[in-house]
Amino acid sequence: MKRTAQRRGARGQVLIEVLLMLPVFLLLVFTVMETGHLAFRTILLHHAAYEVARIGSLSATAIAAPGCPPPVVSVNKLKPIALSFFNNNAAAAPQVTAIAKPTLQDPQEGCMNYDVEVSLIQRIPMIFPMTGLILSNTKDRRYRVLTAEVRMPIERPLFK
Repeated sequence: MKRTAQRRGARGQVLIEVLLMLPVFLLLVFTVMETGHLAFRTILLHHAAYEVARIGSLSATAIAAPGCPPPVVSVNKLKPIALSFFNNNAAAAPQVTAIAKPTLQDPQEGCMNYDVEVSLIQRIPMIFPMTGLILSNTKDRRYRVLTAEVRMPIERPLFK
């Protein structure tokens, strides 16, 4: 009789220990999985920013003229390119900004060189429970805001 009573008490103890450790274990597993998900989304966002900057630098209108006017970058042309990386899902599309920033003056031509700077900002929802407590960077602890910035030089034809 005593052994049966001891087994029942031991089974109850194991159950309590499992119930106490299960949330900690699940938080650890979910955090690792969420980190992998965020890493994938970060790589995708940086790749999209690189491609948008590359196309923006090639499509920027830099005119070879006296007085060296600054190049014009059209953000409206670049938004559909960024959207294509996210399966044309408007809800998942990042915010796109692209501006031409001056860098150094070309000593041969006497004009400023420009880079196109593309910035993509995207809100990523936390997909696993409890991970927002650790990985979120918003006030409501339900999203992580990712930012990717890339600079690419704009080629200017020589004026002669």
